[in-house]
Amino acid sequence: MPVMETEVLIIGAGVLGAATARELSRYKVDVTLVEKNVDVGWGITKANVGVVCQGRDTLEFRPEYHRTRLLWRALPLMEPLCRELDVPFKKVGAYLMIRDMTKKEKLDKLARRTESLGLGSDTYYPYPELKEREPHISPEIKGGLYDHAIAVVHPVYLTQALVENAVANGVRLMLETEVEDIEAGHTEFRVRTNRGEIKARYVINAAGEWVDRIAAMVNADDFVLFPIKGYVGVLDRNCSELAGSLLAVLPEEPGDMNIVVPTVEGNLLFGIQLQINRRHDRSTTALMARRAIENARKIIPEISEKDVINSFCGYLMFRNFEIGWHECEVAMSARVPRFINMTIGYPGVSASPGAALEVLDILRKDGLALEPNPKFNPYRKDIPDFSMLSEKERKALIRKDPRYGHVVCRCETVTEGEIVEAIRRGATTLDGVKFRVRPGTGRCQGGFCGPRVARILARELGIPETEVTKAGGASQQVPLRTKQLLEEGGGDG
Repeated sequence: MPVMETEVLIIGAGVLGAATARELSRYKVDVTLVEKNVDVGWGITKANVGVVCQGRDTLEFRPEYHRTRLLWRALPLMEPLCRELDVPFKKVGAYLMIRDMTKKEKLDKLARRTESLGLGSDTYYPYPELKEREPHISPEIKGGLYDHAIAVVHPVYLTQALVENAVANGVRLMLETEVEDIEAGHTEFRVRTNRGEIKARYVINAAGEWVDRIAAMVNADDFVLFPIKGYVGVLDRNCSELAGSLLAVLPEEPGDMNIVVPTVEGNLLFGIQLQINRRHDRSTTALMARRAIENARKIIPEISEKDVINSFCGYLMFRNFEIGWHECEVAMSARVPRFINMTIGYPGVSASPGAALEVLDILRKDGLALEPNPKFNPYRKDIPDFSMLSEKERKALIRKDPRYGHVVCRCETVTEGEIVEAIRRGATTLDGVKFRVRPGTGRCQGGFCGPRVARILARELGIPETEVTKAGGASQQVPLRTKQLLEEGGGDG
């Protein structure tokens, strides 16, 4: 196995690792980013609902919390960052609502605290006025506190853009590279992976769901994490008019986060049921689905099971009880010098730019020379979204590349040109294409366009269709052709 050397090794290409890699690419530092999956942003990041919050949406955000300080540092950065990277950023506003007037005092307390912290002022709307602003809300809602600054991003799009820009500025990306063991020396770490050994002066552990397991390899697990599983449902884009803002109800039961969230693409998400669970178990159950939709109907009664086109589960890694469920860990290990752990829990995407800057502060304080990279280019251009272009823009694009005139996914109006560009930028699987340009995210969920995308992937990658996978590894979609199945009786028997 080869041995590679790097100054800073980042483990995990989720949003935290990606944001840190991009910040480090501003400087003349040799940085390597390793990710065990076949693509970036596929761990905890992929299941994030993408709300960019202000840190005032719950009374649990306290100035003394580390994660609160990271969040407030990050919030002014997110919109400019999305502009630089050409990532969709949509201000939607949010209503935190009540169904019981005895809870109005909690909203009043939140409004007073928000103002006292200098975070602006929120406005309370009683039901009749709220109904005028959000016509589909339930008549059982008594009123809601409006925060105009809430926005949404797509967490995977943001992560892809951060990594693309970091790589363009010199960061080395290694996919399908899993860390198996780490040995700490006096001046360097020796990190054993499935693709060989990497020597690094600093290690930044941003391994998401597995951050504590990676830390434990080198005795740097100075913290305890609890994996909290959450369920999220996805509504058809035809339901987009049901909510123009993020709509949430103050939790009425332990574990409930009863919200309806618009996405940047126009779908609505709903959920979330939170519970301690075994990590990596992403199964959904009928009970989760039933409770989530029952709760969503307490906000919008018109929501129907027939409009649910997908659902998924993800994890938040929360800190131990003694220091608060929502505290984070972004710090150099007290036991192992030059080993930095990064885990935020909630709200990881919102706080990611602040967390990345904090890591740079830690590295600078420890003596890492951060000399500016004169070739750093902060800008990155996104793949053209054919469905959002004007007729004139579409014709111009087709004249430039006729493949943009071939619609592959009818639900989302995704063209062959977009799919080929997604592959050129690193997509090697059906999910890789799906999470870049959206074929398979509409009503049919890939039932019609999936085989066409697989054919394009096979052609562009120069591999047989039988080798095209959903998400890498052993996730082949077409292990045998129909003729082979008939001739070989299914291949196995």
